[in-house]
Amino acid sequence: MAKEKTYRFETRLITVHGSFTHTILVVPDEIIDSLPLKGRVRTKGTINKTPFALAIQHKKDGSRFFMVSAQLRRTAKIGSGDLVSVIFWLVDPDVVDVPEELRAVLDQDVEGLKLWNTFTPGVQRGLAHYVNSVKNVDSRIKRAIEIVEKAKYRQLHFQKKKDE
Repeated sequence: MAKEKTYRFETRLITVHGSFTHTILVVPDEIIDSLPLKGRVRTKGTINKTPFALAIQHKKDGSRFFMVSAQLRRTAKIGSGDLVSVIFWLVDPDVVDVPEELRAVLDQDVEGLKLWNTFTPGVQRGLAHYVNSVKNVDSRIKRAIEIVEKAKYRQLHFQKKKDE
């Protein structure tokens, strides 16, 4: 999907308490109504000029929102109750941004790459996030190698469930 249309809105960051506490940005209904897709929608954009890649989530009351992680809040220097400016666009949900370190490991491991290509985009996105969630390059390389090796021995959490 090309960066065809950009959506913009301002809202307050709110904390929602339940079985888990989440910090969210509610997407205005007029934007939701104008989106060309239904269901979960993958996006990229900025919150107060801080980049993000998030999916629009569903609340039980029918509203839609972005979940804002503690790391994103720290990077954007925002907290619950703050007014924020959000700009986003739709992205292809099947395209996964693979970290450089993981890409290098997959390029050198034919069996690992074959397995990677059998994973759903959601699983790939989660594993890519795991690799990217540490700042140190050496730690990202270590995690990338670990993921590929565990995949080959069917030791990743979702592989174990399939085998049971």
